[in-house]
Amino acid sequence: MAKAGAISALSRRFLRTDGKCPQSHSDAFTIHGARTIMSVMRRTIRSPADFQTAPVPFMHSDLEARGLTEFALKDQSRFLQVFRGVWVEADPSSRVLCPPWADQKWLLQQVRLSALLLLHPNVIGCSLTAAALYGLPLPSRRKDFDTHVISDNRGRRIRRKAVQLHRGSGFDITEFYNLPLVSATDLFFELAPLISEADLIALGDAAISRQNSGPLTSLDQLREKAAASQYLKARKSVRRALSLIRETVDSPRETWLRLWIIANGFPEPEVHPEVKCSTVSATLRPDLGYPDIKLAIEYEGDHHRTSSYQFGADIERRQLLEAEGWVVLRVSKRTDMGTFKHILAIHLG
Repeated sequence: MAKAGAISALSRRFLRTDGKCPQSHSDAFTIHGARTIMSVMRRTIRSPADFQTAPVPFMHSDLEARGLTEFALKDQSRFLQVFRGVWVEADPSSRVLCPPWADQKWLLQQVRLSALLLLHPNVIGCSLTAAALYGLPLPSRRKDFDTHVISDNRGRRIRRKAVQLHRGSGFDITEFYNLPLVSATDLFFELAPLISEADLIALGDAAISRQNSGPLTSLDQLREKAAASQYLKARKSVRRALSLIRETVDSPRETWLRLWIIANGFPEPEVHPEVKCSTVSATLRPDLGYPDIKLAIEYEGDHHRTSSYQFGADIERRQLLEAEGWVVLRVSKRTDMGTFKHILAIHLG
Protein backbone atom coordinates (compact mmCIF):
# COMPACT_ATOMS: atom_id res chain seq x y z
CA MET A 1 0.00 0.00 0.00
CA ALA A 2 1.32 3.43 -0.93
CA LYS A 3 2.13 5.66 2.04
CA ALA A 4 0.76 9.18 2.05
CA GLY A 5 4.19 10.63 2.76
CA ALA A 6 5.72 8.86 -0.22
CA ILE A 7 2.99 10.09 -2.55
CA SER A 8 3.44 13.59 -1.13
CA ALA A 9 7.15 13.46 -1.87
CA LEU A 10 6.48 12.40 -5.45
CA SER A 11 3.90 15.13 -5.78
CA ARG A 12 6.34 17.77 -4.59
CA ARG A 13 8.92 16.64 -7.11
CA PHE A 14 6.80 16.07 -10.21
CA LEU A 15 3.35 17.57 -9.83
CA ARG A 16 4.11 21.21 -9.09
CA THR A 17 3.73 23.14 -12.33
CA ASP A 18 2.61 26.71 -12.79
CA GLY A 19 0.63 26.04 -15.95
CA LYS A 20 2.24 29.01 -17.72
CA CYS A 21 4.84 27.31 -19.87
CA PRO A 22 3.41 26.61 -23.35
CA GLN A 23 4.43 23.18 -24.52
CA SER A 24 1.99 21.72 -27.00
CA HIS A 25 2.90 19.00 -29.46
CA SER A 26 0.91 17.69 -32.38
CA ASP A 27 1.41 14.26 -33.93
CA ALA A 28 -0.80 12.86 -36.67
CA PHE A 29 -2.23 9.54 -35.49
CA THR A 30 -4.53 7.77 -37.92
CA ILE A 31 -4.54 3.99 -37.63
CA HIS A 32 -6.70 2.99 -40.57
CA GLY A 33 -7.83 6.23 -42.11
CA ALA A 34 -11.41 5.94 -40.83
CA ARG A 35 -13.20 8.95 -39.36
CA THR A 36 -14.96 7.81 -36.21
CA ILE A 37 -16.39 9.47 -33.13
CA MET A 38 -14.20 8.52 -30.19
CA SER A 39 -16.96 7.89 -27.65
CA VAL A 40 -18.62 5.26 -29.84
CA MET A 41 -15.64 2.94 -29.68
CA ARG A 42 -15.39 2.43 -25.91
CA ARG A 43 -14.71 -0.82 -24.09
CA THR A 44 -13.83 -1.59 -20.50
CA ILE A 45 -11.00 -3.80 -19.26
CA ARG A 46 -12.23 -5.83 -16.30
CA SER A 47 -9.20 -6.86 -14.24
CA PRO A 48 -8.40 -7.52 -10.58
CA ALA A 49 -8.52 -4.24 -8.68
CA ASP A 50 -6.92 -2.71 -5.64
CA PHE A 51 -7.23 0.59 -3.78
CA GLN A 52 -4.27 2.70 -2.75
CA THR A 53 -3.82 6.00 -0.98
CA ALA A 54 -3.29 8.79 -3.50
CA PRO A 55 -4.30 12.41 -4.14
CA VAL A 56 -7.64 13.09 -5.85
CA PRO A 57 -7.46 16.25 -7.99
CA PHE A 58 -10.08 18.97 -7.47
CA MET A 59 -10.90 22.35 -9.01
CA HIS A 60 -11.75 25.81 -7.75
CA SER A 61 -15.44 25.00 -8.12
CA ASP A 62 -15.05 22.22 -5.54
CA LEU A 63 -13.79 24.50 -2.76
CA GLU A 64 -17.17 25.14 -1.14
CA ALA A 65 -18.09 21.45 -1.12
CA ARG A 66 -14.76 20.70 0.53
CA GLY A 67 -15.19 23.48 3.08
CA LEU A 68 -12.11 25.29 1.79
CA THR A 69 -11.23 28.87 0.94
CA GLU A 70 -8.93 30.28 -1.71
CA PHE A 71 -6.61 31.36 1.07
CA ALA A 72 -6.25 27.74 2.22
CA LEU A 73 -4.92 26.75 -1.23
CA LYS A 74 -1.91 28.98 -0.69
CA ASP A 75 -0.69 26.71 2.11
CA GLN A 76 1.77 24.47 0.24
CA SER A 77 2.08 22.20 3.25
CA ARG A 78 -1.57 21.24 2.64
CA PHE A 79 -2.15 21.62 -1.11
CA LEU A 80 -0.12 21.30 -4.31
CA GLN A 81 -1.04 22.66 -7.71
CA VAL A 82 -0.97 20.01 -10.44
CA PHE A 83 -2.03 22.36 -13.23
CA ARG A 84 -3.31 25.92 -13.04
CA GLY A 85 -6.80 25.57 -11.55
CA VAL A 86 -6.31 22.01 -10.26
CA TRP A 87 -4.95 21.02 -6.84
CA VAL A 88 -4.34 17.92 -4.74
CA GLU A 89 -3.85 17.38 -1.04
CA ALA A 90 -0.17 17.20 -0.10
CA ASP A 91 -0.91 14.53 2.50
CA PRO A 92 -3.78 12.58 0.95
CA SER A 93 -6.12 10.15 2.67
CA SER A 94 -8.28 9.26 -0.34
CA ARG A 95 -8.30 5.75 -1.79
CA VAL A 96 -8.21 5.39 -5.56
CA LEU A 97 -8.95 2.43 -7.79
CA CYS A 98 -5.80 0.92 -9.32
CA PRO A 99 -4.30 -2.36 -10.58
CA PRO A 100 -2.87 -4.72 -7.92
CA TRP A 101 0.62 -4.15 -9.37
CA ALA A 102 0.42 -0.33 -9.32
CA ASP A 103 3.42 1.46 -7.84
CA GLN A 104 4.00 5.12 -7.00
CA LYS A 105 4.97 5.95 -10.59
CA TRP A 106 1.65 4.52 -11.76
CA LEU A 107 -0.18 6.60 -9.18
CA LEU A 108 1.68 9.71 -10.34
CA GLN A 109 0.57 9.13 -13.93
CA GLN A 110 -2.98 8.50 -12.73
CA VAL A 111 -3.06 11.75 -10.75
CA ARG A 112 -1.71 13.85 -13.61
CA LEU A 113 -4.09 12.39 -16.20
CA SER A 114 -7.06 12.69 -13.82
CA ALA A 115 -6.15 16.32 -13.15
CA LEU A 116 -5.88 17.12 -16.86
CA LEU A 117 -9.25 15.47 -17.54
CA LEU A 118 -10.90 17.94 -15.15
CA LEU A 119 -9.71 20.72 -17.44
CA HIS A 120 -10.09 18.90 -20.78
CA PRO A 121 -12.66 16.12 -20.28
CA ASN A 122 -12.69 14.96 -23.90
CA VAL A 123 -9.02 14.05 -24.29
CA ILE A 124 -7.74 10.48 -24.06
CA GLY A 125 -4.52 9.15 -22.54
CA CYS A 126 -2.17 7.91 -25.25
CA SER A 127 1.46 7.18 -26.19
CA LEU A 128 3.92 6.80 -23.29
CA THR A 129 1.29 7.74 -20.71
CA ALA A 130 -1.08 5.00 -21.86
CA ALA A 131 1.76 2.47 -21.99
CA ALA A 132 2.79 3.29 -18.41
CA LEU A 133 -0.79 3.09 -17.14
CA TYR A 134 -1.34 -0.25 -18.89
CA GLY A 135 1.88 -1.50 -17.30
CA LEU A 136 3.47 -2.25 -20.66
CA PRO A 137 7.28 -2.39 -20.91
CA LEU A 138 9.10 0.59 -22.38
CA PRO A 139 12.82 1.22 -22.93
CA SER A 140 14.25 3.46 -20.23
CA ARG A 141 15.08 6.20 -22.73
CA ARG A 142 11.38 6.43 -23.62
CA LYS A 143 10.09 6.86 -20.07
CA ASP A 144 9.13 10.37 -19.08
CA PHE A 145 6.74 12.21 -16.78
CA ASP A 146 4.97 14.20 -19.46
CA THR A 147 1.27 13.53 -19.79
CA HIS A 148 0.40 12.44 -23.34
CA VAL A 149 -3.18 12.84 -24.53
CA ILE A 150 -4.90 12.67 -27.89
CA SER A 151 -7.92 14.44 -29.35
CA ASP A 152 -9.78 14.27 -32.65
CA ASN A 153 -10.59 17.98 -32.30
CA ARG A 154 -8.20 19.73 -34.67
CA GLY A 155 -8.87 23.08 -33.07
CA ARG A 156 -8.02 22.02 -29.53
CA ARG A 157 -5.03 23.66 -27.84
CA ILE A 158 -3.46 22.66 -24.52
CA ARG A 159 -0.71 24.95 -23.32
CA ARG A 160 0.48 23.44 -20.07
CA LYS A 161 3.90 22.43 -18.90
CA ALA A 162 4.74 18.72 -19.27
CA VAL A 163 1.63 18.01 -21.37
CA GLN A 164 1.89 16.75 -24.94
CA LEU A 165 -1.21 16.95 -27.10
CA HIS A 166 -1.46 14.55 -30.03
CA ARG A 167 -4.15 14.76 -32.68
CA GLY A 168 -5.75 12.01 -34.69
CA SER A 169 -8.86 10.03 -35.48
CA GLY A 170 -10.02 6.48 -35.96
CA PHE A 171 -8.84 5.08 -32.64
CA ASP A 172 -10.67 3.03 -30.03
CA ILE A 173 -10.97 3.91 -26.34
CA THR A 174 -10.54 1.61 -23.36
CA GLU A 175 -11.78 2.47 -19.87
CA PHE A 176 -8.89 1.24 -17.73
CA TYR A 177 -9.41 1.64 -13.98
CA ASN A 178 -11.66 4.63 -14.66
CA LEU A 179 -9.12 6.22 -17.01
CA PRO A 180 -9.86 6.73 -20.73
CA LEU A 181 -6.94 5.40 -22.78
CA VAL A 182 -6.41 4.58 -26.42
CA SER A 183 -6.87 0.84 -26.83
CA ALA A 184 -3.79 -1.34 -26.45
CA THR A 185 -4.26 -2.39 -30.09
CA ASP A 186 -4.03 1.20 -31.34
CA LEU A 187 -1.27 2.01 -28.85
CA PHE A 188 0.92 -0.71 -30.37
CA PHE A 189 0.80 1.04 -33.74
CA GLU A 190 1.16 4.51 -32.23
CA LEU A 191 4.41 3.54 -30.50
CA ALA A 192 5.83 1.54 -33.43
CA PRO A 193 7.71 4.52 -34.96
CA LEU A 194 9.09 5.56 -31.55
CA ILE A 195 10.69 2.38 -30.25
CA SER A 196 12.99 -0.31 -31.62
CA GLU A 197 11.70 -3.47 -33.24
CA ALA A 198 12.82 -5.56 -30.25
CA ASP A 199 11.07 -3.20 -27.83
CA LEU A 200 7.92 -3.35 -29.98
CA ILE A 201 7.97 -7.15 -29.80
CA ALA A 202 8.35 -7.00 -26.00
CA LEU A 203 5.42 -4.57 -25.82
CA GLY A 204 3.33 -6.85 -28.03
CA ASP A 205 4.25 -9.93 -25.99
CA ALA A 206 3.12 -8.13 -22.83
CA ALA A 207 -0.09 -6.77 -24.36
CA ILE A 208 -1.39 -10.19 -25.41
CA SER A 209 -0.20 -12.08 -22.31
CA ARG A 210 -1.28 -12.11 -18.66
CA GLN A 211 1.51 -9.76 -17.61
CA ASN A 212 0.08 -7.17 -15.23
CA SER A 213 -3.58 -6.60 -16.23
CA GLY A 214 -3.47 -8.47 -19.53
CA PRO A 215 -4.34 -9.67 -21.96
CA LEU A 216 -5.14 -6.20 -23.25
CA THR A 217 -5.48 -7.26 -26.88
CA SER A 218 -4.75 -10.32 -29.02
CA LEU A 219 -2.37 -11.19 -31.79
CA ASP A 220 -5.32 -11.63 -34.15
CA GLN A 221 -6.54 -8.11 -33.36
CA LEU A 222 -3.09 -6.67 -34.00
CA ARG A 223 -2.79 -8.51 -37.30
CA GLU A 224 -6.29 -7.50 -38.40
CA LYS A 225 -5.56 -3.85 -37.62
CA ALA A 226 -2.30 -3.98 -39.57
CA ALA A 227 -3.99 -5.61 -42.56
CA ALA A 228 -6.78 -3.01 -42.57
CA SER A 229 -4.47 -0.02 -42.18
CA GLN A 230 -4.10 2.34 -45.10
CA TYR A 231 -1.52 4.55 -43.40
CA LEU A 232 0.78 2.39 -41.32
CA LYS A 233 3.93 4.01 -39.96
CA ALA A 234 7.02 1.81 -39.49
CA ARG A 235 5.30 -0.83 -41.61
CA LYS A 236 8.40 -3.02 -41.97
CA SER A 237 9.09 -3.00 -38.23
CA VAL A 238 5.42 -3.73 -37.46
CA ARG A 239 5.27 -6.69 -39.81
CA ARG A 240 8.48 -8.14 -38.42
CA ALA A 241 7.24 -7.64 -34.87
CA LEU A 242 3.89 -9.28 -35.59
CA SER A 243 5.72 -12.33 -36.93
CA LEU A 244 7.68 -12.68 -33.67
CA ILE A 245 5.12 -11.81 -30.97
CA ARG A 246 4.21 -14.86 -28.90
CA GLU A 247 1.47 -15.57 -26.38
CA THR A 248 1.97 -16.45 -22.68
CA VAL A 249 5.33 -14.66 -22.34
CA ASP A 250 5.88 -13.84 -18.66
CA SER A 251 8.29 -10.91 -18.80
CA PRO A 252 10.21 -8.55 -21.12
CA ARG A 253 13.43 -10.33 -20.22
CA GLU A 254 11.99 -13.59 -21.55
CA THR A 255 11.25 -11.75 -24.79
CA TRP A 256 14.81 -10.43 -24.85
CA LEU A 257 16.24 -13.90 -24.33
CA ARG A 258 14.12 -15.46 -27.07
CA LEU A 259 15.11 -12.73 -29.53
CA TRP A 260 18.77 -13.05 -28.52
CA ILE A 261 18.66 -16.77 -29.30
CA ILE A 262 17.12 -16.12 -32.74
CA ALA A 263 19.53 -13.26 -33.50
CA ASN A 264 22.49 -15.53 -32.78
CA GLY A 265 21.45 -18.01 -35.45
CA PHE A 266 19.72 -20.65 -33.33
CA PRO A 267 16.25 -22.06 -34.03
CA GLU A 268 13.48 -20.23 -32.20
CA PRO A 269 12.68 -21.99 -28.92
CA GLU A 270 9.11 -22.78 -27.95
CA VAL A 271 7.55 -20.52 -25.32
CA HIS A 272 6.47 -22.51 -22.24
CA PRO A 273 6.62 -26.01 -23.73
CA GLU A 274 4.57 -28.56 -21.78
CA VAL A 275 6.52 -31.11 -19.77
CA LYS A 276 4.42 -33.88 -18.23
CA CYS A 277 5.93 -34.71 -14.86
CA SER A 278 5.18 -38.24 -13.68
CA THR A 279 6.90 -37.72 -10.31
CA VAL A 280 4.21 -35.39 -8.94
CA SER A 281 1.51 -35.77 -11.63
CA ALA A 282 1.86 -32.18 -12.81
CA THR A 283 2.63 -30.24 -15.96
CA LEU A 284 5.70 -27.99 -15.93
CA ARG A 285 6.24 -25.17 -18.39
CA PRO A 286 9.81 -23.80 -18.53
CA ASP A 287 10.26 -20.30 -19.95
CA LEU A 288 11.69 -21.52 -23.25
CA GLY A 289 12.59 -24.93 -24.58
CA TYR A 290 13.27 -27.40 -27.34
CA PRO A 291 10.97 -30.36 -26.60
CA ASP A 292 12.50 -32.60 -29.28
CA ILE A 293 15.85 -32.66 -27.45
CA LYS A 294 14.46 -31.99 -23.94
CA LEU A 295 16.34 -28.74 -23.43
CA ALA A 296 14.82 -26.05 -21.19
CA ILE A 297 16.04 -22.46 -20.85
CA GLU A 298 14.99 -20.39 -17.85
CA TYR A 299 15.48 -16.66 -17.32
CA GLU A 300 16.15 -15.92 -13.64
CA GLY A 301 15.18 -12.41 -12.56
CA ASP A 302 16.40 -10.89 -9.30
CA HIS A 303 13.30 -12.11 -7.44
CA HIS A 304 14.47 -15.67 -8.06
CA ARG A 305 17.52 -14.82 -5.98
CA THR A 306 16.03 -12.59 -3.30
CA SER A 307 12.86 -14.55 -2.53
CA SER A 308 13.52 -17.63 -0.40
CA TYR A 309 10.18 -19.09 -1.54
CA GLN A 310 11.00 -18.56 -5.22
CA PHE A 311 14.52 -19.91 -4.72
CA GLY A 312 13.14 -23.11 -3.19
CA ALA A 313 10.53 -23.47 -5.92
CA ASP A 314 13.21 -23.06 -8.60
CA ILE A 315 15.29 -25.85 -7.10
CA GLU A 316 12.30 -28.21 -7.02
CA ARG A 317 11.26 -27.22 -10.53
CA ARG A 318 14.73 -27.96 -11.89
CA GLN A 319 14.90 -31.31 -10.12
CA LEU A 320 11.52 -32.33 -11.55
CA LEU A 321 12.55 -31.35 -15.08
CA GLU A 322 15.81 -33.26 -14.77
CA ALA A 323 13.89 -36.29 -13.48
CA GLU A 324 12.03 -36.27 -16.80
CA GLY A 325 15.32 -36.26 -18.70
CA TRP A 326 15.47 -32.54 -19.47
CA VAL A 327 18.61 -30.40 -19.36
CA VAL A 328 18.01 -26.97 -17.80
CA LEU A 329 20.08 -23.93 -18.76
CA ARG A 330 19.67 -20.78 -16.69
CA VAL A 331 20.29 -17.18 -17.74
CA SER A 332 20.33 -14.00 -15.64
CA LYS A 333 21.39 -10.42 -16.26
CA ARG A 334 24.86 -11.39 -15.00
CA THR A 335 25.30 -14.27 -17.44
CA ASP A 336 28.24 -14.11 -19.84
CA MET A 337 26.27 -14.44 -23.06
CA GLY A 338 29.37 -15.38 -25.06
CA THR A 339 29.82 -18.45 -22.86
CA PHE A 340 26.10 -19.18 -22.96
CA LYS A 341 26.15 -19.05 -26.78
CA HIS A 342 28.92 -21.67 -26.80
CA ILE A 343 26.99 -23.93 -24.38
CA LEU A 344 23.77 -23.59 -26.33
CA ALA A 345 25.56 -24.45 -29.56
CA ILE A 346 26.84 -27.68 -27.99
CA HIS A 347 23.32 -28.75 -27.00
CA LEU A 348 21.73 -27.78 -30.32
CA GLY A 349 24.48 -29.48 -32.30
